[in-house]
Amino acid sequence: MNKKMLIIALALVILVLIGGAYYYWKIKPQQTAENIEKIKAEVSADISNNVSPDVTTPTVNLPSTNANPYDKTNPFTDLKTNPFQ
Repeated sequence: MNKKMLIIALALVILVLIGGAYYYWKIKPQQTAENIEKIKAEVSADISNNVSPDVTTPTVNLPSTNANPYDKTNPFTDLKTNPFQ
């Protein structure tokens, strides 16, 4: 009898979990669609009031590099070639 009650309780728990997952699966797209419509309405209201949406571009600070390959072509220009002259 105790084993039979455990199986019934386990089956009820599984059914409740399946029902909750189905409910969440059905409600989730409705919430995102409502949020998208709300955002669209806010942006449309801002544009009609001549206010641009908040769009920011990140600033990129690149390190300074010496990319000229002809700047230091011959490192031996200051070298004496003939010590007897």
